[in-house]
Amino acid sequence: MKNGIWLSLFTVHGPFKGVNVVKITIFYSSIHKTRGNTYVIIDAFAHGAKAAGAKVDIVFLAEKEVHPCMACLKCWTKTPGKCVIPDDMGQLLNQFMESDIAVMATPVYIHNVTGIMKTFLDRMMPIIDPHLVKMENGYTGHVKKHIYPKFGLIATGAFPEQKCCEYVSRYFNRLAVELYSDVLFEICRGEAILLKMGEKTPLSPMVDEYKKNVRKAGEEVVKNMKISEATAKKIDQLFMPEDMYIKQANQYWDSRIAHYEKSK
Repeated sequence: MKNGIWLSLFTVHGPFKGVNVVKITIFYSSIHKTRGNTYVIIDAFAHGAKAAGAKVDIVFLAEKEVHPCMACLKCWTKTPGKCVIPDDMGQLLNQFMESDIAVMATPVYIHNVTGIMKTFLDRMMPIIDPHLVKMENGYTGHVKKHIYPKFGLIATGAFPEQKCCEYVSRYFNRLAVELYSDVLFEICRGEAILLKMGEKTPLSPMVDEYKKNVRKAGEEVVKNMKISEATAKKIDQLFMPEDMYIKQANQYWDSRIAHYEKSK
């Protein structure tokens, strides 16, 4: 379904009490799709959430036609709630607004979200009211237009420390405030390249245990709207010490550079 959908009537999202089925939509922004490291976490989380009774949809943003925002602001004036660009974004906004939890899943590129994710987020203008207001946190924001879904975050980075995702975390927490919502959970994974590369190595048992814990996190989010401290601690554990990871990463890149030097 293409754009041209008026965004005026949406599901009203309460705190999930009395809701028969929690609807979770995962918006995934890696160009690698199912081959990506981020997808390892998405798949495990989705299995856990489904086991707890949630309806989970995974949206591969790389497969969607989403053009950059033109900043024409017609979605605020000429056609309120409706973008003039005829692509897939209208349907994606409907999916976002119809969700109880919208999970943003992205690899970390240059300390930020991917370009695919940023383009998607820029196109959220139609669900925002143009009028300004001073918010409770002291920042200027927009007048509340809808009841927005809760957020979840899945982010992966190639640096060893978990804080390699810290900017992305701050970004989505600020966006949630702007949409009068909050972030229910964050799964941030340093050393993420080992999620795929480690599957057929001595690290395989650790990766399997990690995926088991992520599935547990998915169940907990559906049942409790959060990840328990015990589970969060488990999924934050590194696969190997940072110094060892850095050494092995550098050895890998040296071998790849040498391989192409020989082929010249």
